[in-house]
Amino acid sequence: MWDQVLGIIDKDRQDLLDLCLLLGGIRSPRGKEKQVAQAVVDWLTTNGIEARLQPITEESANALGIIPGTGDGTSLICDAHIDTGSGGPVGHTEMAKRFEKGFVDGEFIYGYGIINCKAQVSAFMIAARALLKAGVHLKGDVTIAAVASETGGASVDEFQGVDYPGEGFGSRWLIDRGIVADYALIGETSGFGIITAECGRAELKIQVPGRKVYTPRLERGKSWQENPNAFVKAAHVALALEQWATDYEKREQIEFHGGVIIPKAQIEGIRGDGHSGISGRNCNIYIDVWLAPGANPRSIQQEIQRLIKSLGIDCKVTLYQWNRGFIAQNAETLINAVGEAHRYIHGADPPQPPSSELSMWRDLNAFNEVGIPSICYGAPRLYEPYTDARDRAMKISDLVSATKTYALTMMSICGVDKT
Repeated sequence: MWDQVLGIIDKDRQDLLDLCLLLGGIRSPRGKEKQVAQAVVDWLTTNGIEARLQPITEESANALGIIPGTGDGTSLICDAHIDTGSGGPVGHTEMAKRFEKGFVDGEFIYGYGIINCKAQVSAFMIAARALLKAGVHLKGDVTIAAVASETGGASVDEFQGVDYPGEGFGSRWLIDRGIVADYALIGETSGFGIITAECGRAELKIQVPGRKVYTPRLERGKSWQENPNAFVKAAHVALALEQWATDYEKREQIEFHGGVIIPKAQIEGIRGDGHSGISGRNCNIYIDVWLAPGANPRSIQQEIQRLIKSLGIDCKVTLYQWNRGFIAQNAETLINAVGEAHRYIHGADPPQPPSSELSMWRDLNAFNEVGIPSICYGAPRLYEPYTDARDRAMKISDLVSATKTYALTMMSICGVDKT
């Protein structure tokens, strides 16, 4: 039966690409995913899969598709996100517009919204339909979850409310409203490696005090600490934070059975508290610190406070966003199912995942946090020659292979009712 399902997916290759381009062509910055979620529901319903919207706000929603099992099997959620980051300007060039919607050229599919992450949404959908086409009856339920706000920005300063919820908001919304299962498989690019852990994240604001002085009357003082200009003092603080971040990355590295986790940190922004951030009494530094699973964000906050105090100035350090990281527990059944499917298709074991893939946030954290064993698997994200980002391409053959792995994993985890 495996070969029958794989053959159907091969025949549906063009449908897979068409679905990627359909979803990719619908703009869906975080917090504004309702239109693309409706497109997912419509496609699933048209193809015989029970589906519905799960509203979050007037403009945001998750999409759910459910293949009910016979009731005596293991259940699986297949989760991938439909948001594509913030809703900034697309760019004026024709190539920028093409990359927003996505396009196919030869043996590759391109587009930042497709690669991250509508290709994986499409792969889950095509995999689920292939099971129906093959007449497969699963013992356990499969839920296809196309979720919003995986990339959610944090609430800070004037950016507040539900549209700035932090990482993984759509999946948390899903779980809190009763969409649960025995296991959760997250579809993201992973180089075909099996991701069994991800970092947490702490975002902190450092307020460097100062006072605004009319330039002709400026008196700098005998040291930078005495300078009334908050931006000058912030420059010294920023250099100290960069050195701290370099040391932090080295000391926090973790080797575990699933690979190497390297939590990193960097300054994300510096701005004044005056009009448009250009001036003002104070200068604010925003630092993004990724956390090893189990790390305490308060310890990071206190460490940065001590660092700044050692410079001879007093700054207010605020932790304004925290997301926990996890190493998956009791996920061996799912790991083995994905590994077996990968070996059947590729004739080799899954590769070790790159440390960068283990050192970020992905939605497996949301499921592992509530005790639903979760891992991540997907095709490689490839370099391309068109943009500075150079990570917005995927081989079509790799996407097809990932779709096959997803389908076989559904069958392995949920079981096949042969009666």
